[in-house]
Amino acid sequence: MAHTNNNTEEYRFSIEYYVFRENDNLIAYCPSLDISTSGKDYTDAVKNFYERFQIYVETCLEMGTLWDDLKDHGWKVSERKLTPPPFSKLVRKPEVSKLLGGHTNYEKISSPMRIKAMA
Repeated sequence: MAHTNNNTEEYRFSIEYYVFRENDNLIAYCPSLDISTSGKDYTDAVKNFYERFQIYVETCLEMGTLWDDLKDHGWKVSERKLTPPPFSKLVRKPEVSKLLGGHTNYEKISSPMRIKAMA
């Protein structure tokens, strides 16, 4: 689905992701995009997450699937706004509940992100 946004030069939104320890690594996981990365420490895991997010967006844009993929993940996509699904809805998914439910020590991060409007 082609999407344009003539009112702004980019979409700005926030996504939530979670950082938790698994064995000797820290995992950064975003359930609203089903993206995860790992790192040897907190800084490495977060840096890898931002790189993975960028690769995800670039790959979807190249394939022309970004808007459909976001909708498939439960995002609301309009001409002016991208809205991720609420965490309360995501946590009901068995895979998310199992993953985060087993980790009582995780940090929730809400981070501003941007995608170019002519995507």
